[in-house]
Amino acid sequence: MGVREENRVAGAATDTSEATLAHRDCETKRAIMDAARRRFLHYGYKKTTIDDIALDAGVGKGTVYLYFESKEDILFKIARDVKGNITEQMRCIASSLATPEEKLRRMVLAKILSVHDAYTSTAHGVELLDMAMEIKMAKCGRGDYEQEAQQSLFADVLREGVSRGQFSLPGDGNAETAARQLMLAFAGFFPPYTNLCGESDSRCRVSMESRIGSMLEFLLHGLRRRTPG
Repeated sequence: MGVREENRVAGAATDTSEATLAHRDCETKRAIMDAARRRFLHYGYKKTTIDDIALDAGVGKGTVYLYFESKEDILFKIARDVKGNITEQMRCIASSLATPEEKLRRMVLAKILSVHDAYTSTAHGVELLDMAMEIKMAKCGRGDYEQEAQQSLFADVLREGVSRGQFSLPGDGNAETAARQLMLAFAGFFPPYTNLCGESDSRCRVSMESRIGSMLEFLLHGLRRRTPG
């Protein structure tokens, strides 16, 4: 084997080794996040310690700190994952064959009800979401990629509606501006709730869906292009 061939083999071996290490890092980080999620849901955020998470993940406490700055950082990244899953749901809806109106309806419902279900489906959902919001406020300087991605998806659907002659955007006709206003219109439907029933009300979800539907119809009425009379 010549020198060039030996270098090629050595390089390939290094690449494989790096890929293996990266995969192992990813698995370790995921194991820590999964263990933390289970602990948070079962025992609550405040009662869970880094020692608990490390034990459940099968790693040392020091290993946890190699991947995360703190318990708050773990929850922040879990919350970001959840929000990423919601964005993916919205992306699938936006790329479907539904009409622009139907896409907006489904996207808004997916965005709001996913959060509501997480908030109310477990004993510690309220604590976790409230804590996640506190952490998000503390980390506001990092920006919110998922929020921006969701806004862009709404803007894409609004542009599609305009191109099909179904929507007429208000003001300067800027889709990004309209998408931002659309998201702001539903801000009160997210924790901490300002215009909805309490989380202990068993009919809260039904009431929420009804109110979301009413708000959507109001907004869509304003977006629909009018045929000159």
